[in-house]
Amino acid sequence: MELLNSFRKPAFKTWAPSLRQAARVMAATAVAFLCYQALGLQQGYWAVFTVVIVMQPSLGGTLGAATDRMIGTLAGAILGGMGAALHHGTTIGLGVSLTLVTGVAALGAARLPQLRVAPVTAAIMLLTAPPGISVGSFVLDRILEIALGGTIAVGAMVLIFPARSQALVIQRAAAALDQMVTLILSEAEAIERREALPAVPNQAALRAALAGVEAAMVDAERERSSRLGRHDIPSSVPRTLWRLRSDLVLIGRALEEPLPAPAAENLSSSLSALLKCEAGLLAHCAEALRASAAVAEEREDTSRAVFAAAFDSFRREAATQTLDFDAAGRVFGLHYALDRFQHDLSDLIDRINEVAAVRGIVSDAPSL
Repeated sequence: MELLNSFRKPAFKTWAPSLRQAARVMAATAVAFLCYQALGLQQGYWAVFTVVIVMQPSLGGTLGAATDRMIGTLAGAILGGMGAALHHGTTIGLGVSLTLVTGVAALGAARLPQLRVAPVTAAIMLLTAPPGISVGSFVLDRILEIALGGTIAVGAMVLIFPARSQALVIQRAAAALDQMVTLILSEAEAIERREALPAVPNQAALRAALAGVEAAMVDAERERSSRLGRHDIPSSVPRTLWRLRSDLVLIGRALEEPLPAPAAENLSSSLSALLKCEAGLLAHCAEALRASAAVAEEREDTSRAVFAAAFDSFRREAATQTLDFDAAGRVFGLHYALDRFQHDLSDLIDRINEVAAVRGIVSDAPSL
């Protein structure tokens, strides 16, 4: 019964992408095995290895991995073939050729990431070349095996539960926004308690999440350039998310310690309310991304106006003049960071609305 319950919604929904990927890999592996057996390739198992290595969660990722592996294999196979042709079959000759060839391949890989498999391919070419087979034939077989595996992998991604990179960009961007919401709410709670910001490991996780958004965006662009897919996500979305993260870093630094007493007395309530409303808007942005819907910014930004008035009043008070340099820098730096955050958040909303306009879907935003 527990096993059956694990496949019910929403648990099954979380497993669906993994199950689809497993189905693609199984089908591609079976096809690669049948093809290399039918073609009688000497070491056709490399086609199967290639399928398993290059298949990624999206078509663009698989296409990129297959292309890089093909380029690296081609370079490594040529270098390995040259090394095999030059040594005379002695142990010393093989060792010298292996050292020189892998060194040249490693130099190329250090300059071009696409060649990172070239040293491995070159070494395998030299160490596994069967006796009695011409170097040219062995090199050609290796290239055909890798090309066969890459082609089958890309074909499986296109034909079996097609996984476009656009969905991955949206999924990862929305997940990053969810992390931002958690971070901002923790800041609001710390302000209400007039405590220092708790040391939670979310900035590093957020950085990794945004790197994932960028990688998915590169895959989406690769799909579009290869005409295997299309997407309508502006390339500025990852940059805007990075700017929001930079704003959050500044806000977090200002709140690492409790606000100075004069600032806490005047600003804590309005600042906490502002952060909660910004977190709500970020959450709605995540929901809008997932639903391909528009985010309509509330015309009457009540929390922002209240905080602006409270900060203006605080700035005019005599107690402000008693703050030392560091305390004043934190308070006014916080105001600047919040202003930049609001500007960048509005920019993100514009980008999300651009996507929704293309798809013709609109949703209501929560009141601020």
